[in-house]
Amino acid sequence: MAQLIALLTDFGYRDYYVGALKGVIKQEAPEAEIVDITHGITPFSIWEGAFSLYFAFNYFPPGTVFLGVVDPGVGTGRRILFAEVEGKRLVGPDNGLFYPILKERKAAFIKAVDTSKFSSSYTFQGRDIMARVAARLASGIPVDGFPISRITPLRGWSFIRSCRGSCEAKVIYVDAFGNLITNMRSDAFRIGKAKIRLNGQEAEAVLSKNYSKEGVLLVPGGYGLIEISIGKDSAEKRFGAKIGSVVTIEKI
Repeated sequence: MAQLIALLTDFGYRDYYVGALKGVIKQEAPEAEIVDITHGITPFSIWEGAFSLYFAFNYFPPGTVFLGVVDPGVGTGRRILFAEVEGKRLVGPDNGLFYPILKERKAAFIKAVDTSKFSSSYTFQGRDIMARVAARLASGIPVDGFPISRITPLRGWSFIRSCRGSCEAKVIYVDAFGNLITNMRSDAFRIGKAKIRLNGQEAEAVLSKNYSKEGVLLVPGGYGLIEISIGKDSAEKRFGAKIGSVVTIEKI
């Protein structure tokens, strides 16, 4: 019986691209259930895609096939991989998209797809190859591939696990509400107040368990990471920050 297929892309919602992926999946696996993680990844942002897949992974049951298509190298020599981790399958380009998941978990296998078995364009291999691979894996149909021992890393992927006095963190994701998610684990920071320096600006921030307070907040958010937030407003706009911005957090 076909399993669940979870989709993540940077295709957006304007063009037919997402519909084409789903159509191909239904051709190959009519009984498959398809769930959208998101199609709102910033175009070409492998980092955003990897971040979202990493944090979505735990919330899907064993048997799920994750199809990730954020593929600025489409049509080049980059490999297309498929892997099994904790009873779940991953399908997508070997460009760092699945690196965080595969770095922290033991894979049963990691393989490069034998693309010679597929007829494909050079610009839409998500439709022509990856969607078909995902559907076949979900249906229990073998896919030809070559075992690989090393995958393309995602540079800079690491977390701060303790903070004493002053820490230099990094903004690694900005959500739709303008919250700045840092690479500092929530349990690394426990003091009630701090001074933050970000993008040439200074502000006093208060540790808060939610977004209800006013002013600049440090929130142990749903990712298990410290978020720089502003109650009912956008910290992204307030500080002019983006992914990669460096923030100094100094305990008061």
